[in-house]
Amino acid sequence: MWSTSSSRKRLPTYLADISEERARIARELHDGIAQELAAIGYALDSEIGRTDTSAESRRALRSIREEVTHLNAKVRAEIFQLRTSREPHAQDQLEQALQEIDIDFAIVGSLPKDSTGVELCKVLVELARNARDHGEATTLEIDITTECITLENNGRTSHPMKDDRYGLVGIAERLHSIGWEMTLESGFSQIEIRPVN
Repeated sequence: MWSTSSSRKRLPTYLADISEERARIARELHDGIAQELAAIGYALDSEIGRTDTSAESRRALRSIREEVTHLNAKVRAEIFQLRTSREPHAQDQLEQALQEIDIDFAIVGSLPKDSTGVELCKVLVELARNARDHGEATTLEIDITTECITLENNGRTSHPMKDDRYGLVGIAERLHSIGWEMTLESGFSQIEIRPVN
């Protein structure tokens, strides 16, 4: 016979089992796919740097290298999600993700404590990766208010590749789904995100 009291007693054990399984999967991804992707990236870097690599081959290899970097970032984002609690505060997610990206950052203000905050966190993390990987930024400042979120970095104001290669289309779509929009105030070095009026 089903019992609510016995169910409640089993719940902590059940949640602990889920947490352990998430941690195990995260370790396997980190020690497996993530490391293999990193090794492929280093191998590509080596080929790109060879003096006997033709200009045409170098361009093709750099394109592949960018795709590997982007894929590795996605895998590491999934690892981060697995290692966090089931409903972490978006602000905590943002700070931990920026630490893993390895960029000097400062945050003023706090993200909403709801699903909107979670979506905004994902957007900010992706923009931070773009600033570091494609704009060569080393510092990032994020100012958060209810009316606007401003990101400023010390990277290039323009990137040499097409915007859609940086996931900006996906970012715009994610923002649209929660009623927000993005504008580039000073190219890629300053970005504003605000609710649609």
